[in-house]
Amino acid sequence: MTSQGKKPQASKKGTSGNAPQQPRPLKTGKKEVSKSENLSLLDRLDHWIGPQMPLIFIISLILTILFGILLFDVKISTGGDDSGYIEMASNFINGRTFPSWHGPLYPIFLSLPMLIFGVKVVLLKLFSFVFIIAHLVLFYFAFRRFVSPSLLALVMLIVSVNSTLMYFASQTYSEAMYMFLQSLVVLLFLRAYQVTIASGNTTFKDQAFQWLITGFFVFLASLTRNIGIIGLFVMVLYLLIEKQWKASVMLTMAYAVFLIPFRIYKSMVWDAGKPEGTGQFTEILLKNPYNKAQGVEDFSGMIVRFFENARLYLSKHFMISLGLHDPFSTDKSWLITVIIIGIFLMALYFAFKKSRIMLFVALYLGASVSATFFALQQSWDQIRMVIIYIPMLLLLLAWGIQQLAARKGFGFLYIVLPGLLILIFFKTLGLTVDKAKSNQKVLKKNLAGNLYYGFTPDWQNFLLMSEWVGQHVPDTAVVASRKPSMSYIYSKGRDFYGIYRFPTEAPEKLVTEIRARTGELLVIPNKELEKNLPVEVLLSVKAAAVAYVAEGSDIYGVYQMQEPHANSLQQALVQYKLTSISSDSLLTRVKVSSQSCFAVSPDSLINTLKKNKVDYVIVASLRANPNMNTGNVINNIQRYLYFVEQKYPGILTLVHQIGASDAEEPAWLYKLNYNLYGL
Repeated sequence: MTSQGKKPQASKKGTSGNAPQQPRPLKTGKKEVSKSENLSLLDRLDHWIGPQMPLIFIISLILTILFGILLFDVKISTGGDDSGYIEMASNFINGRTFPSWHGPLYPIFLSLPMLIFGVKVVLLKLFSFVFIIAHLVLFYFAFRRFVSPSLLALVMLIVSVNSTLMYFASQTYSEAMYMFLQSLVVLLFLRAYQVTIASGNTTFKDQAFQWLITGFFVFLASLTRNIGIIGLFVMVLYLLIEKQWKASVMLTMAYAVFLIPFRIYKSMVWDAGKPEGTGQFTEILLKNPYNKAQGVEDFSGMIVRFFENARLYLSKHFMISLGLHDPFSTDKSWLITVIIIGIFLMALYFAFKKSRIMLFVALYLGASVSATFFALQQSWDQIRMVIIYIPMLLLLLAWGIQQLAARKGFGFLYIVLPGLLILIFFKTLGLTVDKAKSNQKVLKKNLAGNLYYGFTPDWQNFLLMSEWVGQHVPDTAVVASRKPSMSYIYSKGRDFYGIYRFPTEAPEKLVTEIRARTGELLVIPNKELEKNLPVEVLLSVKAAAVAYVAEGSDIYGVYQMQEPHANSLQQALVQYKLTSISSDSLLTRVKVSSQSCFAVSPDSLINTLKKNKVDYVIVASLRANPNMNTGNVINNIQRYLYFVEQKYPGILTLVHQIGASDAEEPAWLYKLNYNLYGL
């Protein structure tokens, strides 16, 4: 097939980047077809669709806008990160913190309209809508000359009706902005590369300008999501493969031109005098980001993580996005994973042979997706981690199958490929129409003023409690929340302290450290303290607690034997015949236990709250299974407060409750009474 009526020329290898050279047209992998040849179905589609591409482009834009409106969600996502970006933008505006964890550019961008209009959630969501539309435009212009019209048309139509992608058009996540920047970077890189290989017809100044612009937007992409830095590495590698030495240096320098001033600004304005926190790389290495007691991954653990994430995101999330997997199913398939990886490797092989453009795309996707699979803990399990790659990945896989179809014995793929893409289009269209229908009632209620309609009862009660706090708790009081950014939104801009995780340690590590400070320790199973002990005896025993160790559902209190607690503790043991064991016996027990074991220090827990001046804590019944009320909840805060109360009973006072019974999935507000224990 032809591209824009021009026949591709073979690329000339081995030219030096320093010597003058003739322009080298890019190989696209398209097949030149004469009228005398027997045309395949795909060829016939290309001849018919080629002249219609501008119309198909417009249709895809109209579909994107239409379904973007029908699927628009004015509510904040329960994921928390979207409201987190808004909160980070507020903190940036007010000079409190620099938004660095998820990538600073998106919250900095949000801070501009927030500075003018305040926290208008719907307005902020509209920017994501615009970014998704702009992404489709740039995607079209980036690839329209380098893949067959039928493939590009079908992929664009699939993208334009894809509800998975459209979800991010009405959220304040960074994905929409990153997809826009990613498509822009690809477009700019390809154009800069074309200018470079046509160096005989362009000046050094023109080339430098092209790479400067490209470097600037690569820099912006890397500030939007940290994974964006992979794009720079791939571009430099690609230029080195193509022996474009000067271009690789210019791109690297262009990136540095913007990175260095940014680093200086951040260091001088935001980081001066501040202690360094836990780095993101350290967090990536953790086996469980919510339980540091499990330690960090070793080399074999990272390999297992890579392949398990490949199975999770390729056979589940990627297939869900194509409408080929039940979105409510957790099934994963090694077979599907191997097939997708096999098609990708095949596309990479054909790209080396036939298309310099698709070679770059394959290298970029291979490096970025691989880095993502290594970086993500499996527990995150979210489509947003890979949604940014799905349009390009679908196009690359389809292109690879098209190249295979040209091989002898595989001509049937010329029929299978368009048939499969058409099937995916109608599957995604059907799912999107169904979601649009169900969204209309929710959207209507939300726009009418019911901001909580569409949330499950657990989230409604939590958000209503956040609103109640904003109305009834003095601004001078600090309130802790499991989702502080969501509480920030629904309390109309009140700051909350976040309790994101229940901080645990390995039993041996914590008990050994405490024993080095206090001497020998005594261990009493918690069930021994349920023997109807007098209140004053129970309080005297608990006052000696320095740690608690959990083995499954069994809790063991670890007590110091020093004064002023030693005498009262010994009297309680003798008088009430309490069973006790040594700390060594406890550590031996948990070391060989098949159950989940961890240790906590109640004093560390309460001191953390006191240090951050926390006066109140919201406790919610947020479902572990978001689709139904099974009675299991996300209990990080519940467990946190449970171990505080183990040593300090009565330190919590219930202030307010929303939801009368467990069936209603209530939320509670507790006040911390530090003075009760002289803390």
